[in-house]
Amino acid sequence: MLSLLANDPFDKPPCRGCSSYLVEPYIKCAECGPSPFLLCLQCFTRGYEYKKHQSDHKYEIMTSDFPILEPGWTAQEEMALLEAVMDCGFGNWQDVAYQMRTKTKEECESHYMKNFINNPLFSSTLLSLRQMEEARTADSAIPFKRKRPPNSIHLGMVHDITAVSDISYLNCEVDSACG
Repeated sequence: MLSLLANDPFDKPPCRGCSSYLVEPYIKCAECGPSPFLLCLQCFTRGYEYKKHQSDHKYEIMTSDFPILEPGWTAQEEMALLEAVMDCGFGNWQDVAYQMRTKTKEECESHYMKNFINNPLFSSTLLSLRQMEEARTADSAIPFKRKRPPNSIHLGMVHDITAVSDISYLNCEVDSACG
């Protein structure tokens, strides 16, 4: 679930100090690695050290509480909006807003339309992807040509009947529909 991804404790390893689930903001050591050395704020402020990790190492504050596309919408809310649209369906703005909990349905619709539907950057990327897919399938696609089977009877623009048994079936359908 993207809507909870930024604050979902199950999407990241636990704090290396106290093993509690991490919630934003949390600390990532910039010197330890290659696997991230993550600490909750409480362990960081206590100066937690373990093996090669020292309390005087450089660090990064990990958070998604900053704007990406426009002021007033954090990265966390952008992820929540995309997840809510996937969960609730495009155009179901009342439910999208309810799932987000921080924006109105009008704010959700306006922001989504402006930044994800009518945004030239995204629309040109989607067009390029569509054109690449069409080019890929055009090379391998086999054209379909419909051929009328032999012994078929054409009844105006309504049906093609292939055998006599189909005619009696059609008559039964018409009789039952006329009831």
